[in-house]
Amino acid sequence: MAKKKQAPPALEYRLIITSYIDDLRQTPMTRITLETVQVFASFRYELSIREHVGEKELRYEILGLKAPRLDLPATGTAQFVRDYPRLKGTYTIVVAHIDGTANTFVVQCTAKQMKVLQSPKHPFVELIIA
Repeated sequence: MAKKKQAPPALEYRLIITSYIDDLRQTPMTRITLETVQVFASFRYELSIREHVGEKELRYEILGLKAPRLDLPATGTAQFVRDYPRLKGTYTIVVAHIDGTANTFVVQCTAKQMKVLQSPKHPFVELIIA
């Protein structure tokens, strides 16, 4: 009997890595945005994250959603945004889900580009380098 192909898990989050120059301080920065794929109609929630920053590792543990600070209704994804001095070298980025599963990415950062060296086989997080 032939085995059924198991569908890959649905992507639930996006991890967006962006390099930019801070206009105020004129310093190169890296912005990490972790957001839900789901768009919320009533509020723009915040992702509650436990962040661990090591020398060459960034770890984000998803704890859930927090109500927005403002009471104004807005449509959008739930987000966590963090800025770092420009990342240089090879970094391991781990996103741990509420259920304990984790996605691990290895990213090489240079002054000119960022390159994905390794990504998980069955991701629930989509990595976007912008």
